[in-house]
Amino acid sequence: MTYLKWVLNETLRLYPPAPFNLRMASKDTFLPAGGGLDGKAPLYVSRGHEIIYSVYTMHRLPEFYGPDADGYRPERWVNLRPDWAYLPFNGGPRTCVGQQFSLTEAGYTIVRILQEFNAIEPRDPEPFVEALLLALSSANGTKVAMSPV
Repeated sequence: MTYLKWVLNETLRLYPPAPFNLRMASKDTFLPAGGGLDGKAPLYVSRGHEIIYSVYTMHRLPEFYGPDADGYRPERWVNLRPDWAYLPFNGGPRTCVGQQFSLTEAGYTIVRILQEFNAIEPRDPEPFVEALLLALSSANGTKVAMSPV
């Protein structure tokens, strides 16, 4: 079950369900970085200002996930605790209410597929293309062949 959790975490890291998100400042505040020519100075955000952030980009930052941040490697989760650098379901009081259900459903589905099939082979002549919209998905669908046990 531990490795299954790593697989789910790594998949959601690279392919978060909501690749972008938006927040509105409830009061005047400063972000610790993002301002100045080098982006390292504090950044003033006025009350009512909307901030769009990219979970998709954040999940690929080498400073949080290592030099191979673009690669799929479930083993990175052995000791990884990224806190607020990992937000596939957002965080804090606005965490997705369906988080636990979707993780349970995805884990169950993966286990059942592994129990019933020896192999899953890609059958799409086109390379995988992401559709970065409100929800992340495959632009071309997913074409696979599955060999029963």
